[in-house]
Amino acid sequence: MDIYWIQGHEQKGPLPEVEVISMLEAGLIPENARAWHAGCPEWVCIRDLPALKGAGAVSRGEGERRNGREERLENAGGEDVPALSADADCLPEEGGEDAEEGVPLVVPYAYVRFLGRMADVMMHMTLYLAVLRVSGAAFNPGFLPGSYEALLYLCLPMVLMETAFLGTLGTTPGKAMLGVSVRDYRGGRLSFPMAFRRSLFVMVLGLGCFAPSLMLLALFFSWWWVRRFGFTPWDRKLGTTDVLNGSLTFRKVVMTLVLIILCLQLIYVLLIPWLPEMEAYAAASGQM
Repeated sequence: MDIYWIQGHEQKGPLPEVEVISMLEAGLIPENARAWHAGCPEWVCIRDLPALKGAGAVSRGEGERRNGREERLENAGGEDVPALSADADCLPEEGGEDAEEGVPLVVPYAYVRFLGRMADVMMHMTLYLAVLRVSGAAFNPGFLPGSYEALLYLCLPMVLMETAFLGTLGTTPGKAMLGVSVRDYRGGRLSFPMAFRRSLFVMVLGLGCFAPSLMLLALFFSWWWVRRFGFTPWDRKLGTTDVLNGSLTFRKVVMTLVLIILCLQLIYVLLIPWLPEMEAYAAASGQM
């Protein structure tokens, strides 16, 4: 049975109940999310869906809370304590883990992820070319994205730099401009091994290792996946998510766009001395 739910103020789904149960157990869907499937008269807490009752979708924590309420009833000598309504039971409990961490687990929209990623890529490409130009390196086809040498010169440094940013600051420069950070589903900062795995997944699945024939396909796939499910494949695999640390303002978006355009201009300026050689290389490659 296909199930729809509300997460981050957006409607998600439909997904089969088996997939939804797996996502609930992995913490990818909040327990207090509102959900619906065919046959339900209204939207209810996802754990109260008829299709999920008895299927093990209720978390261990919820079971412990219910056991605690039953024990309090027994200790109170069987007093008639009114049960919480379905709506009240869906509200997050005060003093819970999210309240302690103070991190709003809100997944940004797809375009927010895309802008932050493009800002990081453009800044890294600018730094990469600036280092080559300052070192006085002559044009080499191995410097171009998509070559085997670029895996070492371009891709690996970006993975390591992003790992360092995520492991220490919990965000990257591009994400920070939009007020976005990366957390696990408990709101904690990523460990360095987890940050490295995530950065590696992003480089391969999200950017196609900058290979021209794969990068556009990888970006489109990532965009579609986020629009469809509300999270990326690597976030689902690793149990991580992008969170908004504050309100997303028009000013933040404009500043990020300006940075991307500025980096593009700098990249062009840095490439000017190599343009004749690049054109000759492209013409020779086309004749082969």
